[in-house]
Amino acid sequence: MIFAVLLIVSLAVVSGLYILAQKKRSGLSQSHSETSHPNVSPELNPTVTASRKYRTDYYASDRSRLRESPRCKSQRKGELGEYKIEVQLAQLPSAFKVISNILFKTERGLEQIDHLVLSPYGIFIFEVENLAGLIVGEEEDEKWHQAITWRVKSFSNPLFENQAHLEALKKQVELDENWPIYSYVTFSRRGELKVISGSVFYDTDIIAVLYKRAEQAEVLSEKEIVSLYNEIKQIDILDINIRNEYAAHERKQRLRQRPVYGDIRCKVCQKPVSERTARYCLRYPDKFNYRIYCLKHQKELTRTVNSGRKAVDANNYVYNDLISESQR
Repeated sequence: MIFAVLLIVSLAVVSGLYILAQKKRSGLSQSHSETSHPNVSPELNPTVTASRKYRTDYYASDRSRLRESPRCKSQRKGELGEYKIEVQLAQLPSAFKVISNILFKTERGLEQIDHLVLSPYGIFIFEVENLAGLIVGEEEDEKWHQAITWRVKSFSNPLFENQAHLEALKKQVELDENWPIYSYVTFSRRGELKVISGSVFYDTDIIAVLYKRAEQAEVLSEKEIVSLYNEIKQIDILDINIRNEYAAHERKQRLRQRPVYGDIRCKVCQKPVSERTARYCLRYPDKFNYRIYCLKHQKELTRTVNSGRKAVDANNYVYNDLISESQR
């Protein structure tokens, strides 16, 4: 009995001493942080904001210099894909001028171009996507789709985004109408690309595409390339605080654009389609050619016609006469 009482008392004393030591240590660290940043209030101190990362004003402009760049996981994957392209573009000859991660102001706000290549054979604009899974879509579609295991997500057509970046750049820099401008979208090998377009390819083929264009006649002189390079460098924003604020804004936009019912639509009637229906269409490419249809048009595409003379072609969705005149 006496031994138990002594054990309880000793544990209480040790715990009390530990709590006092922790309070003393936290007081010293707070006083040290305040003295190390005399011009910054404790509310804006880096050591204080680190423990309050999820405050509502964490992404405010006055706090950008006191925190790291607020990039989410998908943004970091995108930056990794852009870095891979940058390493490949660094192997180009000296006649090619490469500018990466261009950020400039426009009437709508800030615009970003992943990679811009100035060459004697034209101007190349690259939009880099580092997505996994099955990637399906067409050039004229507003939304493309990404299928990962049992999920089907939609994202904006990167060709349209790249064209918007190009139009914004034309308002900031004078581009001759006779200069050929090529807009490309690259995807990493993490994904399976099923987009039929000459402007969409894997990032490992980027050098081959540029060298193929180099077989054409030269259009831009070296003087014009240097002049255009300097103009773009002048509008490029290098301030790390502005870039971090832009990254924070992009992260907020991604969080707002959560998948909702209606993002996936039928190729024919544009009616909303569930993920389950979309997975079924993508699971059978022989029937639907990597296109998504509603239940009604799925039945029309897969219907077996025994007595009729017409069926639906899944490739272009037109009615063809399947019975030749010799069989009539």
